[in-house]
Amino acid sequence: MINDKYRCNQNWSEWPRCVTNINDIELDWRWVSFYREGKSHKGISSFSQQITRLSAKQVNVEFLSEIAELQNLEYLEIERLSSDTLLPLINLNKLETLKISGVSKAENFEVLASLPNLRYLFIEGAKKLNNLECLSGFTELISLGVEGTMYTNQKVLSLQPISTLPNLEALFLTSVSLTDKSILCLADLPKIRVLSCARFTTKEHFSSLKSKKPNLKCRWFEAYEI
Repeated sequence: MINDKYRCNQNWSEWPRCVTNINDIELDWRWVSFYREGKSHKGISSFSQQITRLSAKQVNVEFLSEIAELQNLEYLEIERLSSDTLLPLINLNKLETLKISGVSKAENFEVLASLPNLRYLFIEGAKKLNNLECLSGFTELISLGVEGTMYTNQKVLSLQPISTLPNLEALFLTSVSLTDKSILCLADLPKIRVLSCARFTTKEHFSSLKSKKPNLKCRWFEAYEI
């Protein structure tokens, strides 16, 4: 499915089992799923030449600092991030896909724009991400997700700051409450193909966007009434 492509969904059955101790990481593993328990993450940076994909759970600032030393990472998924900064991640020059969920403190998302190969960025449940101005500099992104959770909507003031991303093809805004209700600015995205979003504005707004972008795929264009 086209959404799977743009979301970079993983087939977890192809990944090794999730581990909680670095001693359980086998030498032939390139993909690692790790759940931190206390200081069990210490030393994971020693796998810097080995790991290319990492799913990390319960990530504090110390764990994040070690992740930042995994120089060959191309895919990184973080669940439950308690660090108050994302700055260590700017060292991951090979990173193409970054997914972060459960962001309780960090708000300096703009620093990630310096990652030279980042093309897919997904942020879920970020308490302090209401103003998307910090994402306006991600000019190389192909796919962007700013989303809430099953239980809590992500409050977004306006989509205007991300309406000029020149290479963006897919935008995911599930479980989002949009303050200004305006989506017509998305017509300024020259390459946009997919909009997967909450029904956060009126049918008239969706119709106006459809008239500007007839080839854009969005479920609300055809079935606004549920």
